[in-house]
Amino acid sequence: MKTAIFALFPMVLTLGFVAACAPAETETRPALESVARAGGDIVVARVNGTEIFASDVDLAAQEQGLVDEGISLPKADERYQGVLDELIDQRLLALDAESQGLNADRETKIRLAAARERILGNIRVERHLRDTVNETSIRRMYEEQAKLAARGDEVRARHILVEEKAKADELIQKLEAGEDFAALAIANSIDEGSAERGGDLGYFTQDMLNGRFTQPIFNAGKGERIGPIKSEFGWHIAEVLDRRPAPQPSFETLRPKIANFMTFDAIQDLLKDLRDGAEVEIIEDIAASPEPEPDDAETAEPEMTDDE
Repeated sequence: MKTAIFALFPMVLTLGFVAACAPAETETRPALESVARAGGDIVVARVNGTEIFASDVDLAAQEQGLVDEGISLPKADERYQGVLDELIDQRLLALDAESQGLNADRETKIRLAAARERILGNIRVERHLRDTVNETSIRRMYEEQAKLAARGDEVRARHILVEEKAKADELIQKLEAGEDFAALAIANSIDEGSAERGGDLGYFTQDMLNGRFTQPIFNAGKGERIGPIKSEFGWHIAEVLDRRPAPQPSFETLRPKIANFMTFDAIQDLLKDLRDGAEVEIIEDIAASPEPEPDDAETAEPEMTDDE
């Protein structure tokens, strides 16, 4: 990976390339009977002599996001019958379309071929992601990025910000005389955001605030007072309240973001490799293609008999 994940997230990725798409072939009786089923796959419905299997229900449920990949939808689940009804309706429509000869229509063949390409492409991506984006690779990426993004210590400090150095010198004298830092911040600081908290800035790393301000603070020890410090905002008087190692986001917190990032990256790498090894020609001057001869345009399909 060339870019640190911590700098890119939160990220929202929509990977339409791997979205579910329509079936590659109209589910006709010969096509269904030619599909090899896994041992133990049971028939859950019969529609005009064709069979719908438990694996068909599971696949449909997975594509709809009802269950995770590889998980079956139990019959006891209230959503099961709805998924099965959809498959029955789909089968009835497909068989009716075939009975009307729509499977031999030129537009149908083009759309089926396009759907077949999409499904094959999606399956290729799924298999590639299975090998490249898994628990082992995600955790490895997390550990590598955690090392690269090590943030060092973070400091909790409070400050008083004023416009003039003379005012800052006056406040330092009052602090040395024992006056309360928080009370002076509330009464004098022009940083309204922190003034109401007695000047407390909370925890921050050295790269989060102005460098002229943070550098002397990070060079100081806990309990030490620094100032006056000049920055583009005015003059600061600061006091270090605490110092601790900067916490790293947990694996569980970052896992979804890392997985999304790696998924996108893996797909882009796969497509680049395929394009690099392919001959792709973009036709700029598009001329009308001649209509194919009727004999070449259609390939007659064998008629179904009652025995089929």
